[in-house]
Amino acid sequence: MPMGRLPFPSLVVASVNDQYVSPERAKTFASSWGSEIVFLGNAGHINGDAGYGPWPEGEKMLLEFCHRIQG
Repeated sequence: MPMGRLPFPSLVVASVNDQYVSPERAKTFASSWGSEIVFLGNAGHINGDAGYGPWPEGEKMLLEFCHRIQG
């Protein structure tokens, strides 16, 4: 996993009970990449296989993030 700072604004969306990425590791990714981080609580591994298809809450997070970085 690349751990350098990203050349663009970014947002890490994580779960506190992801079986693949611990909260500490998610924080390490976000810190290394210069990303904001949002924890969703007990959401498991956040991907399509976990049942995340259309995701209005995720779209809202993305739009709010975009508004913040645009100033």
